Amino acid sequence: MINKKFKMKNIKENIIVGVVGQIASGKGILVRYLTEKLDFASFSLSSIVHAELKKKGVKEFTRQTLQDKGDELRKKEGDDVLAKRTIKQIESDKIRWNRIIIEGIRNPAEIEFLKKNPSFILIGVKAKRKLRFKRLLSRDKEWDPKNYNDFLKIDRRDLGAGQNKSGQQVRKCLAYCDYVLTNNKDLKDFQRKMEKLFINKLFPSGLIVK
Repeated sequence: MINKKFKMKNIKENIIVGVVGQIASGKGILVRYLTEKLDFASFSLSSIVHAELKKKGVKEFTRQTLQDKGDELRKKEGDDVLAKRTIKQIESDKIRWNRIIIEGIRNPAEIEFLKKNPSFILIGVKAKRKLRFKRLLSRDKEWDPKNYNDFLKIDRRDLGAGQNKSGQQVRKCLAYCDYVLTNNKDLKDFQRKMEKLFINKLFPSGLIVK
């Protein structure tokens, strides 16, 4: 899926790839591919939320806790706060990064802020819900739900059900994407799709593959 308004002429040496997707759709696989194969540096909006919980002394938390804290920060400091803090973190780093991935995008205001950089590309990842639940169980993150009903609640909220403008809005964010990858088969199939997009289409002669 390609947004025809997207123009490759802006993509040169400095590249920012934003990643948005449903829970357990395969965003982490995409991030690993870009960091390990194409030498990108990874930054996560979610790490800002984790850091806030740590400052509050919260050691045990659930996916809902993370969602609540993210919503709280957006309401207090603006809907683009996580994106602003992440860019500030990148700019303050002593290393000058030319290839950057920003994951954990869940609100359209975050995208609007990141789009101010002409080298920004937004990639979406989607997969069927029941398949995502199986993957979620297999990855066994401590804050993820352990049964399907609990997964449905956090997944629907993540996509935007019942959320205001400061909440989780992944479904709306996916509509902003320049490209969307589906991940409904096995790892090899998804790897082929990533290579087709990044090596053959986006950067056919501009990036060194490890």
